[in-house]
Amino acid sequence: MCSCKNVSLDPQDDHVLACKHHTGATRGHNHVMDVLAQLACNTGYSVRVNHKVSTTAAANNKQGDVELVNFDLDGYNNLVIDVLICCDLIGNSTVNNGHLNSKMHTNDYLQARVGVNNRRHKGDYAAFGTAFAAAIVSVAGQIHPKFLRHLWVLADKQTQNYYAFIGAEKEIGSEAFTWSRARTFSYNKNSIGKAIAYATATHLLI
Repeated sequence: MCSCKNVSLDPQDDHVLACKHHTGATRGHNHVMDVLAQLACNTGYSVRVNHKVSTTAAANNKQGDVELVNFDLDGYNNLVIDVLICCDLIGNSTVNNGHLNSKMHTNDYLQARVGVNNRRHKGDYAAFGTAFAAAIVSVAGQIHPKFLRHLWVLADKQTQNYYAFIGAEKEIGSEAFTWSRARTFSYNKNSIGKAIAYATATHLLI
């Protein structure tokens, strides 16, 4: 029996990949969150994580996972990022004892999850002058393009801050700067990829 108390564990472990209520799912989510927070810290900005992240109005009290303070993105002071790990297989984790049908979602599925997260958080955070971004990934290792864009923004900020630190501001935008930023982006992307692999493994450990 899964710790969600809804279904017995199936032989294919389909249910545990989709269930969000057992301890393995929580550990996996928190690992991706922590890796993202460390990448954000590498930019040099102040970062809040988990329960320290700013909430929205008291009426709904919504809260993301990682917050970059004074990040100055798109005219907003802070940036809040919410992490969500989706299952790529089509089916229902609580129907037919958790068996999925082995068919994969298309990329539109991740886009749909981004839309849901944005509707839940974006407007409420904007009212407080805070930008919101959904970090949507899947257990098969897919990373939504908008999340990749934000990883690139982190790499750009980190590289600019490094060049400023060494007194090479005039080199920002040069070919050397571009290659340095590309290496940082590759590191960020690979770090999230490894975090997803760990998260998927912990989904299977209840």
